[in-house]
Amino acid sequence: MKHILSKGLLIVSLFFVVNGCEEKDLYNRKQEDKEITALKKEIENIANQHTCENAGEWKFTAIGSKACGGPTGYIAYAVKIDEAEFLEKVALYTEKQKAYNVKWDVASDCMFVMPPKGIECVDGKPKFVY
Repeated sequence: MKHILSKGLLIVSLFFVVNGCEEKDLYNRKQEDKEITALKKEIENIANQHTCENAGEWKFTAIGSKACGGPTGYIAYAVKIDEAEFLEKVALYTEKQKAYNVKWDVASDCMFVMPPKGIECVDGKPKFVY
């Protein structure tokens, strides 16, 4: 009888341990997601700090990482910013998203995102030309 009770307690304990791990994993995933989202918002704020009046003063770069490879998109930025620092943040974001996708087994649509051919200024904002 003690043996059966011991096994029962073990099973119940394992249930709570596994359940606790799942909650901790969910918390960790949410925290990582918040950090990545905050970094992207910071990148977007840097990219959007200048008005687009001359498309020749703008560039773009790939950003993000799809689960099956390739960027999630492209981001335009003015050459007036600290380009090296900006591209470093974009690379950090891309690496963090790639690691997140692997760690949490994220799935994506695997569609290739075509790079734009250029940029034009529309109402003070950069718009991609395809």
